[in-house]
Amino acid sequence: MTSWTPLSFEEIEAELARAVTDLHPAHAKRFSAITVAIRTVPVAAHPGERVGVVAEHQGRILYYSDIEQGWAIERPDAAGGIADRDCNQFELQHLMWRPTNRDQRTGEG
Repeated sequence: MTSWTPLSFEEIEAELARAVTDLHPAHAKRFSAITVAIRTVPVAAHPGERVGVVAEHQGRILYYSDIEQGWAIERPDAAGGIADRDCNQFELQHLMWRPTNRDQRTGEG
């Protein structure tokens, strides 16, 4: 059995840098306007697990999950974390193509 080790901030930064290079120029510009200093937040449904937040927009956080090896958008819970991580393995460019970056679970914009 292989044990899991969370990504370091440097590894999240490297994943983000790679993902940004794949963005359409207009999306890269839009993304740069919503980026935040990388931070990790807890996943309530999975004690001990954290995801790396890289952007915030309209009350939602855009994060990278190294468990799912993909990007997702969620509304933070009252503690600033997320209730549960999305199980999709989206590329950052997939999320930036969404016209309003709607919440993946509720469809709210």
